Amino acid sequence: MSIKKQHLAPYAAVDPTNFKDLLGKSVLITGGGYGIGASIAKSFAAGGAAEIILVGRNEAKLKATSEELKIFKNTKVTFYKVDITSKNDVKHLFDSLKEPVQYLINNAGFMPAPANFVDVDLEDYWEAFTVNVFGTVLVTQAFLRHRQAFKPDTPAVVVTLNTIGAYSFRIGNHSGYGASKAALARWSESIAVDVPQTVARFISVHPGFVHTAMGAKSGLEGAFPATDIKLAADFVAWTTTEQAAFLSGRFAWVNWDVDELVAKKDEIVQKDLFRTAISDST
Repeated sequence: MSIKKQHLAPYAAVDPTNFKDLLGKSVLITGGGYGIGASIAKSFAAGGAAEIILVGRNEAKLKATSEELKIFKNTKVTFYKVDITSKNDVKHLFDSLKEPVQYLINNAGFMPAPANFVDVDLEDYWEAFTVNVFGTVLVTQAFLRHRQAFKPDTPAVVVTLNTIGAYSFRIGNHSGYGASKAALARWSESIAVDVPQTVARFISVHPGFVHTAMGAKSGLEGAFPATDIKLAADFVAWTTTEQAAFLSGRFAWVNWDVDELVAKKDEIVQKDLFRTAISDST
């Protein structure tokens, strides 16, 4: 099954000002200082989130984004300088949070310098696995353990930014990035089995091809239609709503029309679609 209607720009169905689910909620965004992460923060703030916690390695960019968010008077914004691959940094982050956080957006990522596998610097290559997989896993486990201590009565939502390159196309010189993201997608599906939906929902999201520093680094700008960064951010915010709960354990694209997606939710659930699988054409 495919979603026929596609979007590259924001539209009413994913406008966060229409979501009541976000009102009064808290969200932690890794890689929140710039790019898609900063835009996601603005979407949650527009939707009425009570608190936004920005996490990243660049303190200056985190501070700049938090200043931009001051226009949202009802949203508290804090930021923490954190290397998500550091156990000490992640522990300090969650030790500093005195209340449970409702939503975790795993946005931080790393792309190795594009190169043929035979020629790659393996330290740079493996950094993709260290950041994209280990860092995300470390933060997510700490997030779930932190919430567990408060015994919350509503489930968390964990949204992990991924890429179409994890499974859908083959492009040379990006094996480290694509393979690390493929591992990340499978991990998100697997922990959705370990952790019941009454505790947390896990959704992977392809943000489209957004003009960012990582996109420029990839050398692929112009190869795909450009997705507006606000659409990517608004769709991510939408995935945390109850309307999107059926996507738990699945992989979604921000370009998909959400009205069509919701209309097909029974088929998606019954046929167990939008998960990684090897199709049998025999």
